[in-house]
Amino acid sequence: MRRPAVVAALVVGLLGLLGLALTVGPGDVSLGQATQVLAHQLGMSDQATTSTLDALVWDLRLPRTLLAAVLGGALGLAGAITQGLFRNPMAEPGVLGVSAGAAAFAVVGFSLGLDERSVFAVPVLAAAGAATVLVVLLTLARDHSDTTTLLLSGIALGAMAGAVTTLLLAIDTERWDLGIKVVRWLMGSFEGRSWGHLQSAMVPLAAGTGLALWLRLDLDALQLGRDTAQSLGVDLVRTQRLALLAVALLVGAATAMAGVIGFVGLVIPHVARMLGGPGHARLLPLSALGGAIALLTIDVLARSIHSVVIPPGALTSLAGAPFFLWLLQRSRGQA
Repeated sequence: MRRPAVVAALVVGLLGLLGLALTVGPGDVSLGQATQVLAHQLGMSDQATTSTLDALVWDLRLPRTLLAAVLGGALGLAGAITQGLFRNPMAEPGVLGVSAGAAAFAVVGFSLGLDERSVFAVPVLAAAGAATVLVVLLTLARDHSDTTTLLLSGIALGAMAGAVTTLLLAIDTERWDLGIKVVRWLMGSFEGRSWGHLQSAMVPLAAGTGLALWLRLDLDALQLGRDTAQSLGVDLVRTQRLALLAVALLVGAATAMAGVIGFVGLVIPHVARMLGGPGHARLLPLSALGGAIALLTIDVLARSIHSVVIPPGALTSLAGAPFFLWLLQRSRGQA
């Protein structure tokens, strides 16, 4: 299949999933009814719908569906950037502890009640946490480029971030509302997400995506090695800083809006490379499209396979962890 046909197939698949997601969940809604609500709300039809149907489709399911797609794209994109920056196929924000760092800083915001003062407080803190972990990892990767050191460092940093989160929850044991909110959020979920969540995520996600696409040629050059990239005119310091900022914005916004959702950034870039090759001009858009499709599919399954809605973060870990183990075994066999 030619590459333009691959992109077209992914776009059609994503649009189909968006329509399906509006019909899945508590309350029977057909695709025709969902389409009628969208047409009415967008001013494309004068045919009115019931207030209950409007609330279910427009106020509840549509923002959740769009947020799942947008954040899935952000995580797939962040994974592709991280793997390109570290030149390591197993580098992924969740595996390297970046998501845990973002979560720890975000929990600080929840603990201080900053989420009630500003919708931007938690995303900013989450981005700062992701950036902190990435800076430490990048410093370590300069001196120790082997996979084992990188993975163990990420595990250690993730464990430290997890300990900070646990400590904050232990200090606030009497605040049951905070504990329930944080625990649900840490499981990774789109429950209760609204248009406000989607709007507050768009600025950092747009900035991170723009930076990623701007760095596509520099990331290609980095795959040839630091010395070769520098001889080709790549400013290594600037590229690393901007790549770190892009990943921090993408992972920070995704973690702040939906909690910790792992392994999307590990699996999807590998699939994107098989479909479009290693060049980042194609890899980055394909990773974003693939991530949107993957997380939206997981969310639809989470809402439909059980009477109780399963957190999407649990399903991504169940699906992604075996892939990571296979990839690790494969890398050891090639060493």
